[in-house]
Amino acid sequence: MSRNPIDLFVDALPAALGPILSKKAPSPWTITVDEKLKLFPAGTQLLTLLLVAEPSKAEAAIQFSMEGTLLLAGALAGAGTVPTQFQPEHAQTVRAALAEACGNAAALLDGTQVKLQLTKAVSWSPAKQVSLTASNGTSNSVQFQVLFTADWPQLAAAGQPSQGPKGLDVGMLENVEIDVVLQFGERRLPLREIGELRSGSVIELDKYVQDPAELFLGDRIIARGEVVVVDGNYGLRVTEVVDPK
Repeated sequence: MSRNPIDLFVDALPAALGPILSKKAPSPWTITVDEKLKLFPAGTQLLTLLLVAEPSKAEAAIQFSMEGTLLLAGALAGAGTVPTQFQPEHAQTVRAALAEACGNAAALLDGTQVKLQLTKAVSWSPAKQVSLTASNGTSNSVQFQVLFTADWPQLAAAGQPSQGPKGLDVGMLENVEIDVVLQFGERRLPLREIGELRSGSVIELDKYVQDPAELFLGDRIIARGEVVVVDGNYGLRVTEVVDPK
């Protein structure tokens, strides 16, 4: 029987995370999936990492206690001792390691990529929750939990049109025309100088001649490139497509 995407991800995460935690550690770390769910005691301060699946935007989350966060941050930094006071860089260190591990684990899920970001809390109740334990073979161990929404990661069926919010068929929008603007540069002018503009006036822009022109959709840059002339009209030879995220 085929396994669902959540189970595949949970199975792959320990193998992906172990080597990352072991890089700077004197002894290797191993990660195991606990047979029973181990909830954090009430009132525990938690570090929460939001796991977002692309392109569906479906969410999951990973949670550590602050004590566990400090222990992992120390291990990842190669420190011989555990930090005693939490600093923002500790959270970023743990996030970076988990982001790499989650990316490797998600490679098993066809057409899905994941990104991991710090968040204060999740706004949904988990449909599935799994406990894992990271240990370096000594008395040090870290418990953490992975929480999933019911349809994470919302894998798209092959050959099916992509769906937007509330079941909208995005394919229906493919032929809608949208205005884009090619911008060579810009300049802020005092109202006095604008009033003095005459035919033949030259306005110096903030770009050099060799700088690429920018293509805007609304107020967002979507591409950069070289200005060309096509059949007497200006055009843009795209040299860079800008990531919209």
